[in-house]
Amino acid sequence: MPLSRTAILSIDLGTSSTRARLYDAETGQPIPGTLSALTHQPTVAADGTSTLDADTLVREVAACAEQARGDANVIGVGMACFWHSIVGVDATGNAITPVLLWNDRRSAAHVRALKVAQPTLPETTGCPWHTSFVYGRLTWLRETQPALFDRCVRFLSPAAYVYRKLFGVESESPSMASASGLWDQTRQAWLPEWAGLLPPVSSEPVVSQGLTWFPPIGDGVASNLGCGAVTPERMALMIGTSGALRVMSPEGILPPHAEGLWRYQLDSERYLQGGALSNGGAVWAWLEKTLAPLPHLAAQPPDAHGLTILPFLSGERAPLWRDDLSAAILGHTAATMPEDLAFAHLEAVAYRFAAIRDRLKTIAPRAELIGTGAALKASPLWAQILADVLGEPLLLADEEEGSARGAALWARENLGLGAISDAPRPAILAEFLPNAAHSDIYITARQRQETYLNLLNPIRNQVPLA
Repeated sequence: MPLSRTAILSIDLGTSSTRARLYDAETGQPIPGTLSALTHQPTVAADGTSTLDADTLVREVAACAEQARGDANVIGVGMACFWHSIVGVDATGNAITPVLLWNDRRSAAHVRALKVAQPTLPETTGCPWHTSFVYGRLTWLRETQPALFDRCVRFLSPAAYVYRKLFGVESESPSMASASGLWDQTRQAWLPEWAGLLPPVSSEPVVSQGLTWFPPIGDGVASNLGCGAVTPERMALMIGTSGALRVMSPEGILPPHAEGLWRYQLDSERYLQGGALSNGGAVWAWLEKTLAPLPHLAAQPPDAHGLTILPFLSGERAPLWRDDLSAAILGHTAATMPEDLAFAHLEAVAYRFAAIRDRLKTIAPRAELIGTGAALKASPLWAQILADVLGEPLLLADEEEGSARGAALWARENLGLGAISDAPRPAILAEFLPNAAHSDIYITARQRQETYLNLLNPIRNQVPLA
């Protein structure tokens, strides 16, 4: 039966799945029973390969969109897509490379060389030197597979490739461009070296079969929109497979470069700053596999196990941007129990969030922390540890599809139905207040982790612990 109310179709194109869902155009709330999802699995290898088939994503977007839409009165479409990934296309617009994903690490040596040659480029692009970003992968492709590189007439984000195949339009949105490391945010233009291989950047929607498709936005900024963290007074703390701490800047202001953090865009006027962790819920998944069966975890005194964990199972991103770092367990003895290892890993990830929070204090010294993500929602214990480590209250939002809802609100605003900042915020499931005594202990434990990191990574201008 067709829906009588008007709806917005939201598509969330992720690294592991494609999801589509309808949202009420008036309220921005999800319409029950309209979720459609298909999963996909990246191709990975020991040399750092991580890729997806581009045309599989196109088919999934079309199928999920059709199923979720049904007979509904859809008036607009918003899309969120994973950032930092690229696919090469030939003169006919067909993919001749796979999607080179954000966690493909084969460009490590090329990134190190680029960092020496152009050390100040992050101030312009907002993207630190790291294999997460596109510049390294394009340089790697050009130098290791020159014949294939020369066949590529354009390099597109996965979202731009989907639009190219579905609508015949070749353009990139400001949001997707901003997180590539190839976009000069000060000039709002591609870096000259790469401009000829990259598509025009446009904020114009595409109209197809009576539907208006708005420019895709990055999944990180979409997640902030979806959980209501849309002003400098609200900060999103997300733990899914990875993790991130992000805050929107005042509209119309290009924020200054902040050491250890990135700066991306929603559109040409609104920016997002923060840091991302490669190791969030993936750490918990590793514990479940390694310690199987994982013991039930209950609250215990902070840092009682005496362990120091470097939780870099998948390298390190913010704030040091060292993807060559690996995990380590220090202080392990014959008395160490499985529950000690598990609890210490949760604390260790929380310390990395605190390192990002310290750097964000110059940008947002006081902000509500809004917790999101499936891994965080599944573990009240982890949420309490985070509140204690950060020394700030953490509000857990009742929002399962943050990026999808954010894309819907983006489309809703562009349709003239209301500003994103005025949309209803998700309900708060729980508030976790910091225990001051625990926070004091965690400052010392964090310093121990930082001491080990400093031995591996002596850096200048370290941010003092709060």
